[in-house]
Amino acid sequence: MTERERNLIKSNLKAFVHNFGTVRIEKENCGKGFYVFYPEDSDSYIQYCYSIEYLDGWLYGCVQGKLRLKLTDERECELYG
Repeated sequence: MTERERNLIKSNLKAFVHNFGTVRIEKENCGKGFYVFYPEDSDSYIQYCYSIEYLDGWLYGCVQGKLRLKLTDERECELYG
């Protein structure tokens, strides 16, 4: 992964790690894609992203989805006890 690619995903990767734990990201051998392994020592990837922009968006979406679920659960507890 290049420095530019690392900088592009830096903030969303940090948020992802905070919410889900450490992942291993490997660049595709003969292409522009990336494989995401979770947990980091797994041999099976959980996501293939065809570009660095897609990877950045996927990381962002995972965090937003988790936060949305958390907010929904908290709101339901307020409303329904």
